[in-house]
Amino acid sequence: MRVRSKLLATAAVIAVLGAAAGARADDKTAPNVPGEQGLTSVDKNLNKDSDNRGLTNAQRRIEDNIQDRRDRKAVKADRDDKTAHDKDKARHDRDDKGLRGEKIERAEKVERIEKVDRPERPERPERAGRL
Repeated sequence: MRVRSKLLATAAVIAVLGAAAGARADDKTAPNVPGEQGLTSVDKNLNKDSDNRGLTNAQRRIEDNIQDRRDRKAVKADRDDKTAHDKDKARHDRDDKGLRGEKIERAEKVERIEKVDRPERPERPERAGRL
């Protein structure tokens, strides 16, 4: 009887956790887009107060930033597509790692000046009031 109740309790816990995980997975349908949360909150506040100049400026700037980020991603993707093969070719063309040229000769380290020997400090005379 004990084993059956433990199995039943374990199955119930697994079912509840699985349902909770499934519900959380459904909430997150769209991928994270930078600036999207700020744009949403600014839009919500603009609906409350449409005459606010600061909110209209914020909305415009957030939209500009989102567009700039998309443009930069597109440019980077184009650049990566074009240069990917060139890098691979250059890597295979090298027989040894000495392609960059000879190493630059560095100046020798300067010798440090030796510390000056200083005379030891004389001990302080004890005061009459101390023991």
